[in-house]
Order: sequence, then C-alpha cells, then structure tokens
Amino acid sequence: MSFLAEPSDVNFGGHVHGGEVMKWMDQIGYALAVKYSKGYAVTKFVDNINFMSPMKIGDLISLNAKIIRCGQTSMQIEIHVSSENLKSGVVSENCSCEMVFVAVDESGKKRSLGANSIQSK
Repeated sequence: MSFLAEPSDVNFGGHVHGGEVMKWMDQIGYALAVKYSKGYAVTKFVDNINFMSPMKIGDLISLNAKIIRCGQTSMQIEIHVSSENLKSGVVSENCSCEMVFVAVDESGKKRSLGANSIQSK
C-alpha cells in the first residue's frame, strides 16, 4: 500500500501523526487478514509498535504486511512502514509492529481459517 502523506496527516510539529500511522497499519493488516481468511476479520492485538523516524508532508509512504503465523482462527501479521522523500530520494524505515487478526462470522463469532490455518506464509 503506497500513497503520499497529506497536510491532514500531520501534527502541530509538522510530522505525520502517530495515530494516523497506526490507522494505516490497521488498514493494511485488515486487508491482508480478510484476503487470507476469505471473510471478515477483526483486530485482536497490537504489539511492539516501534516509531523509528518521522514522516513529512509529501513523502511517499509505503506499508508492507506479511503473515508470520497462523492459528485455527487467527493470523499474526508483521507490518513495516517506510517513507521516501521524493525530492532527495532518501528512503527511511519509519515504523513497525505486529498485529493479530481473528476471522469472525456475520454474528461476530470466531470462525476457522480452514485449509489456510495449517499454512504459514
């Protein structure tokens, strides 16, 4: 997932707000969890959020997510956020975290990942 950091994304210090970054990480984690589980999934747990360097307006933000472990109903996802200053070409690693998503049915009950639960990507 890639996009430009916009003026509405920054705090009073001129850097992208940490809450905005956390929202983006939740969105890419959700997209991967739904795609992998082939149905609705919810965020269960967020761990080890590490903010390493700030992002500014106009930076190209890139998020990468991968599944690192699966259970019967859950997926542990590792997420990395980086940014590129398009004028200078400098790329920075900005943030990382791990998230757990749980596959749920229409009534909000946990559902099995089926054949996917025995695989690890």
